Amino acid sequence: MAKSLPIYPISSKKPHKNVFDYWDSKRQRQVKCASFEIRLWDGQTETPVKRRIKADYQTAKAAYFEMLGLVQDGNESVPTLIRRIRVNTISDLYKAYERSKSEPTLRNRQVRSPLTIKRILVAVRGYQRAMGGDPKLKSITPEAIEKYIQVSIQEGHTKGGINTEIRGLKALFSWGQKKDYVSSNPFATVELFPADTGDPRPLTPAELERLFKVCPPGNRWYPLIMVYLLTGARLSEVLKPKLTWKDIDFENEILTLPIRKGHSSTEFPLNTVLLEIFRELKARPYRKARYIDPKADSLYPFPFAPSYVGHKIKAILNSAGIDATVHDLRDSFVSHLIYLGYPLEDVSK
Repeated sequence: MAKSLPIYPISSKKPHKNVFDYWDSKRQRQVKCASFEIRLWDGQTETPVKRRIKADYQTAKAAYFEMLGLVQDGNESVPTLIRRIRVNTISDLYKAYERSKSEPTLRNRQVRSPLTIKRILVAVRGYQRAMGGDPKLKSITPEAIEKYIQVSIQEGHTKGGINTEIRGLKALFSWGQKKDYVSSNPFATVELFPADTGDPRPLTPAELERLFKVCPPGNRWYPLIMVYLLTGARLSEVLKPKLTWKDIDFENEILTLPIRKGHSSTEFPLNTVLLEIFRELKARPYRKARYIDPKADSLYPFPFAPSYVGHKIKAILNSAGIDATVHDLRDSFVSHLIYLGYPLEDVSK
């Protein structure tokens, strides 16, 4: 009689049937079962390990031999190997990351903002697009990463955009390494393209005059442009979901930007213009637009996505004959502070 494998049935495909009704004495195995339990001995920890798998017998058998081979060839514990078998492709790794970072648990107390998780997803999709599918984690080698970079360049992606994707993938694999989903981080040693930030591009007084002719008080985008000019905020820092009405203290006339680069908040005194803008928005918020959910977006002064705002303000600047971006409004704020005599150390803070 053939020796049976340590694979035991847990449930049958028909709930009313007992799994042991399906024992095939000739082939020495269970048939028509929906899930099995695989049992192995962990030589590292000197303990038995069990793994349940929802599949037919042939799949469970293949999983058993794969695990057995890994245990015999490697020096790692069975639980670690099991985790790596479950997370096989880059999308599997992202799904595990998303589950871990979306909601806090006893094991995963540190969550990430929806925007951070979305950036990781964009990076994963960028790699999948360049490689033409959902590559297995074992296939992500320095050669494969170099191919991904070359394909991205050929497709017309900017070097800054590629850098952003690589940072996201590096963070994803670093997390996966800590959780024992991967043995190493293939993106850890990838060199980024040199940053081409260019010189600051503040708007001149003449350009500001042309801008306010195109976008005068009463224009839909005037309040947001003024907030950028008078606070020096980055594109996303005053938009949904970062800035809420709770961050605007009308009584003490203070604006708090809670989620900033470097994970630090900053308080700004509200001058007369900004106070008037926010009071007007509080009384008459943005409404009646397809991309706005009135119920949820009533929590935010500016309930817009960064990409949408960047496109709209760029169009307004172009119509005023100004070759600039939203970030140049931030540079304008900095330049005017320096022009007014504020110390560089205070401007930096």
